Amino acid sequence: MATDCPASDAVQSLESTSSEVQSLRVAIETDVDPTSSLFMEWERLAGQRLFLAPRWLLTWWKHYRQPGSQLLIVTIRDNNGWLIGLTPWFRRRSWWGGDEIQMLGSGEVCSDYLSVLVKPGEQDHVVRAIAEFLPRQFASVDRFFFEGLDASDTVMHDLAGVMRQQDYEVKQLPQLDSYRLALPATWDEWVSQLSRSRRHRVRQLWRNQFDTGKATIHIADEATLDQGFSILVDLHQKRRNQMGQPGCFASKRFHSFLQEAAREHLASGQLRLQWIELEGRPIAVEMDLEEGDTLMHYCSGIAIDCDYARPGWLGLTAAIRHAIESGKTTFDFLRGDEGYKSHWRGQPVPMMNLEFIPPTFSAKVRSQVRGSVRLAKQQAKRLLRRSAKSEQTEGHSSDEG
Repeated sequence: MATDCPASDAVQSLESTSSEVQSLRVAIETDVDPTSSLFMEWERLAGQRLFLAPRWLLTWWKHYRQPGSQLLIVTIRDNNGWLIGLTPWFRRRSWWGGDEIQMLGSGEVCSDYLSVLVKPGEQDHVVRAIAEFLPRQFASVDRFFFEGLDASDTVMHDLAGVMRQQDYEVKQLPQLDSYRLALPATWDEWVSQLSRSRRHRVRQLWRNQFDTGKATIHIADEATLDQGFSILVDLHQKRRNQMGQPGCFASKRFHSFLQEAAREHLASGQLRLQWIELEGRPIAVEMDLEEGDTLMHYCSGIAIDCDYARPGWLGLTAAIRHAIESGKTTFDFLRGDEGYKSHWRGQPVPMMNLEFIPPTFSAKVRSQVRGSVRLAKQQAKRLLRRSAKSEQTEGHSSDEG
């Protein structure tokens, strides 16, 4: 592999750094303007994968960027200049973690199915180009940590395999499963698949609440988005606080991120923010994201003083009915181990985190420290689970029963 600058100079010249790898052009971008050609190329490469698109990830970067951290978009182009691969990463440094590269969208936002973007048919070339590029340009990095990955992601598994051949230690770390519900062609067919008791209750709820007009469904548009988002924050926080949890919106960063992301995805036609009113009062709210033939259930809330009306059931079944009747084939509950997901016939999708540790003394020492901390946390969690359920995953969380 020929390179335009030595690895030791990569950090100082990131914006102009590029390399030729097996006739491919590999470059680093540290700034992506929404009006730039790269933004549009990135959108095309991401396709319908919302959590990998710049609209989601650069909004995350705007709100979660820490002092001293750096956007790190590695682009891979063929010899005609077409973008065939892209890494949505950032670089950060902490006193105990050292120099790390991670995925945009990580942390409390819980972006699922993160990965490296690759044009179909170019996976082997892109993976090898990245694997050859990383050790040369990022020799000082102590850790590559990628979370929220589909455990069947062949791109990330292939990258892990090539990095392992270069003496990197590769760790596949546990992550909570995601849950997906395969949708039939009709609402009646889906209801008939439920258990007898649940089927009866769903039909009764719809007859008594929606069919009588007592309960009404409201969908946010440009004029009512702020109203719907306020309902989401209010009902979510009250429900979480009642359960002894801080709630997603206790984080000011999360609040501001999701509010802007909601506006962005409403404009792109990928947001469905729904709230249910019972006799004029909001009792359930769902923020779902449209991804091709999939509706993703991201965040929700219910009123804490009307269990008799089953607000969680009303909200969730209304969202599922919309998904079916709009031609969706999948309802994705996303990551988290809440029991209601399997009760509604969601099937687990194994998820994982990946960690690459370079073969340097500093990286290995820091890895050993992280391993000890991780083990202590796991033991503490096991003790807590003996007396209480594991806390709801922050980010995309739900209140359905």
